Amino acid sequence: LPHTTTKMAKLALALALAPAVTAFAPAPAARSATQMSASITDTLKSMEGPEIFWGSDGVLEGYDESDIKGYDNFDVLAGALESNSVDLSGGTYTLLAPSNSAIDKHNKEVGTPIDAAVLKYHVIEGKVAMDGLTSDQKTLNGGTLTSYRKFRKNWLDGAIIGLKSEGPSKSASWPSDIACDNGVIHAIDTVLVPGAYEGPR
Repeated sequence: LPHTTTKMAKLALALALAPAVTAFAPAPAARSATQMSASITDTLKSMEGPEIFWGSDGVLEGYDESDIKGYDNFDVLAGALESNSVDLSGGTYTLLAPSNSAIDKHNKEVGTPIDAAVLKYHVIEGKVAMDGLTSDQKTLNGGTLTSYRKFRKNWLDGAIIGLKSEGPSKSASWPSDIACDNGVIHAIDTVLVPGAYEGPR
């Protein structure tokens, strides 16, 4: 009988500690940068961008505002690179990639054409990880992106590099350090225009 009591005490202790143990279990992994084994342009065509939340429009359709509706993409940028003959296959590059929504916003609010000069302003020669984008960066079009730190985030001209979510429906996670055969991609939420930046240094 004492042996059974000891077993029951151990079982009760294990059941009592179970919630505490799960509190220290690792959190599920977030979407992370992965090796795509494809060129920059090919990766852009299939790359999944930041979350698009339902917001208040989803409530009438039975969704919470913080439910994910889908993901932004980069196929418009891939098409623009091809149609403007910006060939990124002949070297190693870092691409600051505005998403489809960023290009749409630019077209509606700024309206200047996204031509080869603008596209090359998003390209840095060599493979530069997000952690290395803390200084001014010379671009493929000959211009220089101005680096600064504001709101605890790293910026190049008017774009936040590596923006991460601050909670459901508050902001989205923008992919960074996406490895490609010939470089790396960092998603950004704005189109960079040469000569347009006049902010802090």
